[in-house]
Amino acid sequence: MSDVDVPQASSEDPVPATPPPGPAPGPEDLLGLRVAAALIDLALLAGILAILSAAVGQANVSDGNFSVYLTGTWALVFLALALGYYFVLEAWAGQTVGKRLLGLRVLSAAGARPSVWAVAGRTLLRIVDWLPALYLAGFITMLATGTRRQRIGDLAARTAVARAVPVRHRGLALVPLAVVLLAAAGLLVYRAASAGNTLTYRANGVSFDYPAGWQDETGYNTGTSGAVPPLWTIVVGPGTPHDAIVVQAYRLRLAVTARNIDYAAHQLESVMQQAGLAVQGAPEKITMAGLPGLRFRLTETGGASPRVFAFNGTTEYVVSCQYTAATAAEVTRACDQVVGSFHVGKASAAQGNPQPPQAQASTQAQQQAQASTQAQQSGAERPGHASAR
Repeated sequence: MSDVDVPQASSEDPVPATPPPGPAPGPEDLLGLRVAAALIDLALLAGILAILSAAVGQANVSDGNFSVYLTGTWALVFLALALGYYFVLEAWAGQTVGKRLLGLRVLSAAGARPSVWAVAGRTLLRIVDWLPALYLAGFITMLATGTRRQRIGDLAARTAVARAVPVRHRGLALVPLAVVLLAAAGLLVYRAASAGNTLTYRANGVSFDYPAGWQDETGYNTGTSGAVPPLWTIVVGPGTPHDAIVVQAYRLRLAVTARNIDYAAHQLESVMQQAGLAVQGAPEKITMAGLPGLRFRLTETGGASPRVFAFNGTTEYVVSCQYTAATAAEVTRACDQVVGSFHVGKASAAQGNPQPPQAQASTQAQQQAQASTQAQQSGAERPGHASAR
């Protein structure tokens, strides 16, 4: 058998070239998912706001529109609930409902589970990220940080949002979301269905609702004893003595705004005390028809008399709710209904907000005291019915 020559590879033979390594893939851009998760969380919190407003605040449905809001202590309660929602879920599982549905979670800079303090920091800074509205500051910061997509809270707490691996039971997060949204929708539908049990006052550039069983008692008005009469007066009541809601408007020479309302509150309280009215506790800052306002709780002869002041520039609206012990619950509900449904037309809003004049604080205080005195001295009276003054 003859030998077969086997070619031997020489050092000069070409060697297959290995392609040079390309650039390492960067982190995945999760901007769209983060925005979607935030919207889901906001929808859930909006449902909680609607439920809480229907229970202890104001939730109104009329003409196909609805509005819900909280004031005073309950507004702070909702803020605490919202921050607690983010803190508890992210400290416990690293995920809110929105993040769990979309397969995201919060991690530390090292890729591990963040500490409780880090979660607390990024939660508190949500208030800054939210400014001026709808997480605008946080969104701009995420755009500026490239594919890391860190908001202000992430930068301060040294956290990031990444894919959750492994993704398990994401569908379970739909349960609390569906429960809250269905409950909120049910309450709004109930409010809409019960709207037919109300009457609506529409005149003088304003409107508000009051119970259908009540009557307009403005005709019993005998005039005013104040030096300056109100622009208009409307009185509604259940037809029983000493029970009524009086709504009035006054023209002020100087505007009252959210910036000087604290001083106005002090002047109003002083004038009411001088008039012999017992003011219970400190006044509560509220909004009525989106306007800055104050709520006082007074005690008069024959019963209680909550009083609400709202300021539309140089126009002051006063709602006086007077009731006795027998009708306290009914009138209180009606009073909340009037205040919660109060609406100022565009024309009235424009007339009440001229360019604010420059004036010294003492002049402003005198004007507020004058307006307060008018509100106390004006009212409606009818036979057997206590004055709303």
